[in-house]
Amino acid sequence: MPGAMGPRVLFGRDDRAIQVRLLMLDTEDGKHWDAVLFRPRTGPPARHRLAVVVVHGSVGNYLTGLPRRVGFGLAGAGFTVLSINTRMANYGVFFGGGLMHRTPLDIDAALALLRRLGFQRIVLCGFSMGSAMVTNYQALRRPDDVVGVATLAHPRSLPEALRGRWERFGATPSYAEVTAEARARLAPDPETSENDRIFVVRRATGTSDAPIDAEIWTYKTWWFSRGPEAQHADSRLRIGSVTVPIALFQAGRDDLVGPTEGPELAAIARQGSAPAVELETIDGADHVFSGRDRQLVEAVAAWLDPLVGR
Repeated sequence: MPGAMGPRVLFGRDDRAIQVRLLMLDTEDGKHWDAVLFRPRTGPPARHRLAVVVVHGSVGNYLTGLPRRVGFGLAGAGFTVLSINTRMANYGVFFGGGLMHRTPLDIDAALALLRRLGFQRIVLCGFSMGSAMVTNYQALRRPDDVVGVATLAHPRSLPEALRGRWERFGATPSYAEVTAEARARLAPDPETSENDRIFVVRRATGTSDAPIDAEIWTYKTWWFSRGPEAQHADSRLRIGSVTVPIALFQAGRDDLVGPTEGPELAAIARQGSAPAVELETIDGADHVFSGRDRQLVEAVAAWLDPLVGR
């Protein structure tokens, strides 16, 4: 897949110095998600003892695109990486299973797996939608062994971003219309309602009526990740409650996340509970950091080093 390719990726060769192990996450509510563990064979032993949990973005998964490239990159730099699926992975949003407010259970399962493997220092690293997921998780759970949060291409609010995009392209149905329909259809309890169904939004990502510019959701998945009451998806409401060092690595030429969003989130975090906040922009990078893997990995690795412990 083009999204999995970096400029010099050679499949079968980029993992020679890395042990790759496919695993399964078992959640408290009976779900089972794929994960892959990257364990470096070389590099500083202190880095090996720090585990980085990588969480995918929208309609992504644990082993393609940026999670794959960052996983191999950080493992190549000597860090242990666990890249995970969640209930939001792949097409969960299309078929009703992607309830974003339940993703803390998925990250719980990832941390439980790492603890069984002996890791005592863990960093959460989320990409795009995954940034909101890891920020919400740490603010909510605050586990003692999570010593940092790193976010990549972090949007300040998933609901706000989608609403703004739909308004810009003249989406049909509109954000207000979907909100009204979701409220009526899912009442009185959106999570337990059996009245869910798939719907299509035209001109959601562009100005044409072609399928490429459409989005597919179910009312439940939309409500819990992009709806007006999805506070867990609005990082402006969560990042001030993060209690560990946090770093935001933003893309300099991001067409999905605006240039003021990272600084706004960093300002809120500095006024909140985080003991240290870093904001770094990767110049020239698009939303998925195409062709900027080295710069991104080097920046994240440099930030991780003080967190490895002794």
